[in-house]
Amino acid sequence: MTKQSKTNGQFGITFASPLKQTMIQRGAVEDASLRKFIRNAIGVTTKKVEATRHTILSGPPGVGKSFGTMDECAVNNVNYITIPPGSSDLVITTMLAHAVWKLKPNEQLVVILDDADDVVFGSYETLNKWKIAMGDINYDIGQIPYYAHNVSMTNTIAKLEEVGKQDLAEALKSFQAPGSIGVNIPMDRVRFVVLCNLDLEDPKAFGRNKIKSAIPAIMDRFNYSRINLNWEYQWGWLAYVLNNSQPFEGHPLTDEQKKELLEWMYSNWNNLRSTSYRMVRKLAEAVINDPDSYQDTWATHLKGH
Repeated sequence: MTKQSKTNGQFGITFASPLKQTMIQRGAVEDASLRKFIRNAIGVTTKKVEATRHTILSGPPGVGKSFGTMDECAVNNVNYITIPPGSSDLVITTMLAHAVWKLKPNEQLVVILDDADDVVFGSYETLNKWKIAMGDINYDIGQIPYYAHNVSMTNTIAKLEEVGKQDLAEALKSFQAPGSIGVNIPMDRVRFVVLCNLDLEDPKAFGRNKIKSAIPAIMDRFNYSRINLNWEYQWGWLAYVLNNSQPFEGHPLTDEQKKELLEWMYSNWNNLRSTSYRMVRKLAEAVINDPDSYQDTWATHLKGH
């Protein structure tokens, strides 16, 4: 991902419509507010004290949760990993074990759980597992939270060694306790940022599901913010971000190309399959790879095509 440049509020792309210019200015305000929250979440904000270590950032697709979080980690040289949506428990365990195992003395890790609606909030059991992993820390009484995977890792470790993934195998073995199955990975040097679409404050989000009863305790343990933007401000945010970034390093779009892309998204907003920065990258890919007929490719991203 290309790091977003810092700006002084000036916009390289201009539109004849005063409304669109206002939307971009509002997008800049929303982006600044979002990034302030994210910097606090990833631990780069100077604090005297900290009441809550972990964060949940909620909002519909396309409001900057993933882009902003990963971009701020990159800009601030934060040591982080991203656990993608749909990751299995084994994959999560291996990723966490390797990342924690590699930590240097006094180094911390940010773990971004991206699109975590299923991975974290999929069931009461998974939510409780994460709640334990993100528990409070008190070294005075030996209270350290762990991510537990209580399934034998013998076969997994053997397969990793067989294919030459020695680092992964050693990481898993380092968190095995003698006489026990599975692994227990300490989370006291990990800061979690959970990105999800669910509105945890909406009573209808979980229906009659048992998980609903666990949400108040989760809200108490986390910093929580919900992003809600109408489509005009969402477009304004995309326009502001694209104005200050390049979707692909080494293949910059011109201001005119960016403007054309944004105008096309504006005109087709309600018919787009996605309105996130990922869609911007897809449209930019077509411009870069097929400059003579990219609009034909753009059309394939409309509903019904």
